[in-house]
Amino acid sequence: MGASAGGLEPLEDFFRKAPFLDGWCFVIVQHLSPDYRSMMDELLGRCTKMRIVHIQDGMTLTPDTIFLNGPNSVVTLEGDTLRMRPFQAGDRVPNLPIDALFLSLTQRPVESTFAVVLSGSGSDGTRGAAAFHTLGGAVFVQSPEEATFSSMPKSVLIADSADRVLAAAAIPGAIRDHLRNGGKIASSAEVLSEDSARAILELLERAHHVDFSAYKAPNVLRRIERRRHLRGIETIEGYHDLLRGNPNALDELYQDLLIGVTEFYRDPDSIRVLRSKALDALVAQSSEESSIRIWVPACASGEEAYTIAIELSEALKAAGVERKFRIIATDVHRRSIDLASAGIFPRSAMENVPPKILDSYFARHRDQYVIDPLLRQKIVFSVHDVLSDPPFMQLDLISCRNLMIYMNDDSQNRMISMFLFGLRKDGYLLLGPSESLGRYADQFAVINSRWRLFQNESSKRVLDRSILSGTLHASSRIETNFPEQRIPPRRTLPRAILAEPVHRSERDNLIRSYDALLKRYAPSSILITTDGTVLAWFGSASAYIDTMNNLAEWTVEDIVHPDLHFTINVGIERLRQGQTDSYERSIAVDMASGDKQRLAIKVEPLELHSKSRFLLVGLKREDVPEQAAAPGSTEALLQISGEDHSLLARRIQELERDLRLTEETLQHVTERLEASGEELQASNEELQASNEELQASNEELQSSNEELHAVNEELVSVSAEHERKIELLSELNRDTEVILDILRVGVIVLDDQLRIRRFSQLIGATFQLEAHDIDRTLGVVGPRPDFADLANLVREVLQTGEAVTRSGAYGASTLEIGAFPFDRDTDDGAQKGVVLLFSGTGVFN
Repeated sequence: MGASAGGLEPLEDFFRKAPFLDGWCFVIVQHLSPDYRSMMDELLGRCTKMRIVHIQDGMTLTPDTIFLNGPNSVVTLEGDTLRMRPFQAGDRVPNLPIDALFLSLTQRPVESTFAVVLSGSGSDGTRGAAAFHTLGGAVFVQSPEEATFSSMPKSVLIADSADRVLAAAAIPGAIRDHLRNGGKIASSAEVLSEDSARAILELLERAHHVDFSAYKAPNVLRRIERRRHLRGIETIEGYHDLLRGNPNALDELYQDLLIGVTEFYRDPDSIRVLRSKALDALVAQSSEESSIRIWVPACASGEEAYTIAIELSEALKAAGVERKFRIIATDVHRRSIDLASAGIFPRSAMENVPPKILDSYFARHRDQYVIDPLLRQKIVFSVHDVLSDPPFMQLDLISCRNLMIYMNDDSQNRMISMFLFGLRKDGYLLLGPSESLGRYADQFAVINSRWRLFQNESSKRVLDRSILSGTLHASSRIETNFPEQRIPPRRTLPRAILAEPVHRSERDNLIRSYDALLKRYAPSSILITTDGTVLAWFGSASAYIDTMNNLAEWTVEDIVHPDLHFTINVGIERLRQGQTDSYERSIAVDMASGDKQRLAIKVEPLELHSKSRFLLVGLKREDVPEQAAAPGSTEALLQISGEDHSLLARRIQELERDLRLTEETLQHVTERLEASGEELQASNEELQASNEELQASNEELQSSNEELHAVNEELVSVSAEHERKIELLSELNRDTEVILDILRVGVIVLDDQLRIRRFSQLIGATFQLEAHDIDRTLGVVGPRPDFADLANLVREVLQTGEAVTRSGAYGASTLEIGAFPFDRDTDDGAQKGVVLLFSGTGVFN
């Protein structure tokens, strides 16, 4: 539980309703002043019978106990053990103890752990609540309308990290319902039905082409229920109607179902293990000709991929070698891929990045950090569904942390199968700390069990059968001889989310028959577009295709044998000029083995009447020796080769002419820009100097503001406790007056200067004393009995230190006066005084 300013009242309301003897345990973290002793244990003790203790490092959680943090400290949970350390000078300012506690909850079982955010100013608790919430934990927030200071609850709501928004007194009941329902958030008696869930998931599939049936059902249903609650809709049918007619609401649910938990150097110990056990080994085993290939599925906004790229670059520097490497970072969410591809991150994302790494691989621009462009070029970001798209091949490392924990068992097995299919022998696989290999554990060696780092020991390509039976999208590229050069397909609409596969065995037979037909009858050829993109290749044409070192571009220039480029380019240019007849040539090809082959190439257009125009490049091996060639064939080939050159030469002349015009235009624009640039540069230098000064001042003011904000919260908490203490003292004073009234005894308290410090109500009513008589001396105001001089009586008691009693007639009654000395310690030192007790029959009637 996290509370700050104004948190005392909701805590009292909460614990008046919290169950006793149900085995619950409560850890409360507040913002406390380091110079003030909190009275929270005494105040909460009036609202609950549970044991209340102050946290000490190493304490173990115990049932029916409330644990309170101390001032100027950081409290975290390691399993069932509480850890507390003092806030240090090197820690981040301001101190955010609630975030620290909530972040430590991510290692605990979410079924029996809950986060509660109560009244407070600022945003402490938001980051930790978001991390806990994305892992499936339930976060309860006090209603901002009820909270005295609503900043903390509102901040969690803005971050979309709250499961329930309730009055503080209603939160214990909601937690009890959560436990009773087995982890499902139920704000009413209505529970999500299978039909309503299926209808909502079908809406998501049609809009975003993602199969959420592969996710664990409780997580999906809970997040649907959460979005319904935040929208304030009472029934699931009403929420379905909203989603059907409101694309923004549907997108909100889609964003909530996609768990995007990532950060730079998340779990630093895991990154250290990855560096020492895997990356350093890959660098040591690599050669100048080889390329290190890494896949990061479910990369979200890219921090994990950039972290691995940085560590691999550091490993190469440490080894003193230069090696090519490529990191493929994929995610099903297009917006996340766009953010990751931009490589721009806020300052808050840099908290875990070591300063040396920050200086080397990032450039600061205002309040943002931009990744080094050279490092960015090493990473390919792509939209890819790890559950339905084919895996990437020939991989040295796959890092997939904390994705499988959200998937059901079948989906987890499918993912591991595809990872195993894509990994090279001795390649590495990094999973999240709560994930396992399942039935494929015998295919891997365990490198580090704590951080789930494994090494592939198998040379077999074991692929889960469900991948071949319709779960994968149909590939738009067909490769018959070299399956390890599989190319990621273009996305097509997936099957209905909750629909059962129909005639699966018939589909398998049909796919196998297509493969057999292509192997037997498809000519050795390459299918390309008019812009030079390679779509597919068939038969022995794969011998002239090289995809090993290129994942970003699949063009003729990048993956087709260089000796074929000229002829293919001529065919493309002929089609561009409207020549639709086929084009045939005979060329010599130098193979990597040193052999020289002669190929007959035939380029013919396909689909002439459609918007997309394709070319089929047929390849046929000519086994006739050169000396047996037909007479005159060499001369004919030279003549044809000359025409080909002239065709491309005209195209080159057109491009050169366009280039010259562009250069002239750019030169004119450049001259004008240079003139303006010189003027702007002078102004920019002045503005930059001013900006640097303002930025320095702003940072100082921001730091001061954060410190003042923290101090203000502490003062508000102290003030609330003081107010409650004053209320208790006032109540005690009223009780004392009632007792004195019952006993018919009047009291006057005097200091050593005979000044009245206080008097009881009976004295005021009987001897006409008023509130303004406080601090006046007894010689000026007060009772005047005939039988005693009260001033002299008090002086005598102060001198002797012994009690004195006097009695006599007072009107028609008998009055007895007792003078009793007292001596007590105060903050200003010892204080002496006298208490006068008045009693007698009929005096105070």
